[in-house]
Amino acid sequence: GMAESVHPFLVWWAVLFGLSILARYEPAGWAAMIDIDTSGTANAIENLLENAIGVIPHLALIAIKDVSGS
Repeated sequence: GMAESVHPFLVWWAVLFGLSILARYEPAGWAAMIDIDTSGTANAIENLLENAIGVIPHLALIAIKDVSGS
């Protein structure tokens, strides 16, 4: 029921914020999730975070330009 789709920057922010909350308040669970030797999710998390390094600055620039009207 939304008129517009969610901006990709907001989606990335929500994902990274959720992971940061997990790391901060559930460190044992976070450590288990990123243990590359035992966790099936570790590779996916690693790829997600590697992509974020390249994607977030670009999306932030686009968002700033959208807001400023540039």
